[in-house]
Amino acid sequence: MKITLIAFALLLVLSCRNEDDTFLCDEKAILRNFTGLDGCSYVLVLDDEKVLEIGDLEVEPDFQFRDGLRVSVTYEELSSASICMVGSIVRVLCIDPI
Repeated sequence: MKITLIAFALLLVLSCRNEDDTFLCDEKAILRNFTGLDGCSYVLVLDDEKVLEIGDLEVEPDFQFRDGLRVSVTYEELSSASICMVGSIVRVLCIDPI
């Protein structure tokens, strides 16, 4: 009986997830191709027209980036500099096409 109880307790502890591990991907944006500007590639333009430079992708997207594609994202701002200089540099934690 003790082994069953210990196994159940261990399973319960190992199966718990922190809510921070899940990203909502709820910020709406449009992908824009800025490769014509020096040091730029794709950027995110949020609905409030704020421009975000993609500095890092936490996960590889399962779709092809294209200019004008509407996406939902979750991101965190990074404190680094870029050559492009059109907006804040972010690490994209979640990105899905809409």
